[in-house]
Amino acid sequence: MNIGDLVTRKVDNHKILFRIIKIEKDKVYLKGEYVRLIATANINELKLTDISQQEYIIPKIIEETRVKSIPGLILHIDGDEHYLKKAMEAYKTYNVPSIGYYISEEQMPYKIKELLHKHHPDIVVITGHDALEGERNNINSYLHSRDFLKSVLEARNYQSNKDSLVIIAGACQSYYEALLKAGANIASSPTRDNIHLLDPVIIATLIAKTDVSEYARIKEIINKTISKRLGGIETKGVARKVYLGGS
Repeated sequence: MNIGDLVTRKVDNHKILFRIIKIEKDKVYLKGEYVRLIATANINELKLTDISQQEYIIPKIIEETRVKSIPGLILHIDGDEHYLKKAMEAYKTYNVPSIGYYISEEQMPYKIKELLHKHHPDIVVITGHDALEGERNNINSYLHSRDFLKSVLEARNYQSNKDSLVIIAGACQSYYEALLKAGANIASSPTRDNIHLLDPVIIATLIAKTDVSEYARIKEIINKTISKRLGGIETKGVARKVYLGGS
C-alpha cells in the first residue's frame, strides 16, 4: 500500500472509503474520501479498493420556483482542499453565491474574522476534518473541535445576531453541544457520527435560498443531507425576494 491509495477498514465493515495520507511502519493515517473524518488503522486491517470518484454525486435538493429572489452569500472555510473544491462545485450547481477558502483547522480562529470583514457573508461554513477519541464531553478528546469552537466564538464576536450571520460548524464526530453553545446555528454531530463532505453545503444552500421573512425548516433541511447526522436551532432564511414595479 502507498500514500494516495484508496482503502477501506475492517472496523467499518469496509463501508467507508478512505485515502492513505501517511504511513509509519504498520500504522496508516487515513482521510475520508467522502466523509469528513481523519482516522488511523493497522495496515493489516485495510483492504485496497478500486472504488473511484464515480461514487460522488451532487444530490438534487431544490425545485426552482418562478419567484425571483436573491440567495444569501455563503463564506465556506474548509480544512481540506479537496473537499473545498467539491463544495464549490456543488454551490455552483445549486446556483448560490459562495466564496471558499482552504485554511487548516488550527489557523481558522486566526483568519476567520478578517474574512468576515472582507466579504460580509450571510452564512459562514466552518468545516474540515475531526475525530473523537475518548470521552465525548471532553473537548480535548476531539481532533479539531477546539479549533471549530474558537472559530465560532470569533464569528459570533463579529456578529452576535444568529439570524444576521448563520453559522454552520463541525465535521465528523465533532463536539456538537459545545459548538451550539459557542453560537453555531447548525453543528455536527449530536450522535458523534460521520458526516458527508456535502452535508454542510446542502444545509447552507437551503438556508441561503429560504426567504428572510421565514424560518428555515431545519428538520426537513437536515433530512435532505446525505448523512442526516447534524442538528441545530431555529434559524431564519437569508434570501430576499425581488419585486418589480408594474408587474
